[in-house]
Amino acid sequence: MADPITSGLLAAALDDKIINEAFEIARSNRTGILQTVNFGGARTPYEGYKMSWLDMRVDATNSATTAQVLVAATTVPVADGTKFRAGMTVSVSSSDEVMIVESVSANNLTVSRGFGGTTAVQIESGDIITIDSVGREENSLAANDGIFQPETVENFFQTMDTAVEMSRRALATLQHGNTNDLAFQISERIRQLTIQMDRALVRGRKATHTIGSKDVSYTGGLRYFLDQVGAHAVDHSAAALTLDAINDLNAEIVSRGGMSDTVAVGIAKARTLNSLVAANYSSERLTDWQADEGSVLRLPSDLPLVGNITNIVVDTNLADDELVIYDSGSVSVIPMAAGNSSDSGNWQTKDATQNGQDGERVRVLGDFAMEVRQSKTHMARLHNIG
Repeated sequence: MADPITSGLLAAALDDKIINEAFEIARSNRTGILQTVNFGGARTPYEGYKMSWLDMRVDATNSATTAQVLVAATTVPVADGTKFRAGMTVSVSSSDEVMIVESVSANNLTVSRGFGGTTAVQIESGDIITIDSVGREENSLAANDGIFQPETVENFFQTMDTAVEMSRRALATLQHGNTNDLAFQISERIRQLTIQMDRALVRGRKATHTIGSKDVSYTGGLRYFLDQVGAHAVDHSAAALTLDAINDLNAEIVSRGGMSDTVAVGIAKARTLNSLVAANYSSERLTDWQADEGSVLRLPSDLPLVGNITNIVVDTNLADDELVIYDSGSVSVIPMAAGNSSDSGNWQTKDATQNGQDGERVRVLGDFAMEVRQSKTHMARLHNIG
């Protein structure tokens, strides 16, 4: 009869539920960007390895003027007149003047100046005209407000895995000093899985490649989607990082109708950002960050100088010369339905012990894809920072 201490002990310790619970603990304590994003529900792939979603884009609520407008003028030329319609009240970035839009012809707004008791002033070319509110008469008809045709976006599932192996003697010797070898091996492998997933989330490239005679698919991460046409990626030309540069990124996101809540940097730029904050605003939050191999803890921020950012994330998977701003609610890790464990959809375990092996080996694996929604409007990247 098999010895119950050494037969199946490792497999029992690595069941799907334990793996998923341990992974949640590890990613919360040892990762940067991965900690801030969502784990979505399991999704069935098509063509065996693909998933897709629809990006909906809502237009920004402002546009720049394209010419100077004198105090008495009632025609305001803007870069994009499709944002405006009659009944809107709009304000000018360079003054306190409020105007009401009477009609729109192409990119020309016919307005009433000095609305609501404000004073008309000269408007310069490049001033921003922002929509403040929309007045509608009773029993009015519906009107579109800049909702764009959804765009189909695609990513691939990627298999991520690790293995835990223990000899028969190691399994029989459960205690070594004050360390449980089995518990240590499990926690270490789960930690490596969180690092692997975080790297895929940051650096992953959507692609397929043939290894031997079999095709392997790879999931695309944040950097991949921010490299695509239409995304906002800025080459900083080796200039130093400034709060103005971060504000400019955030302002562009807002101008595209997006929003963001997190700024992510590597260790080098975390120190730079710490210095910038210390010079401009009293903050002690950044002094408490802790480094770890492959990952760094998330840091809450109290930075009014970088727009509506609420969290600063330090992640060693980001390069020393880059900074990423994103909406954490738009990024999710999606497990493959049916291919992973049925309990939570995240990970599964397989007995990988070979015939005659004097010990046990268990493989932990799962298929995951990164869902990076609204990458052209809700996130931006600054790279080549000096």
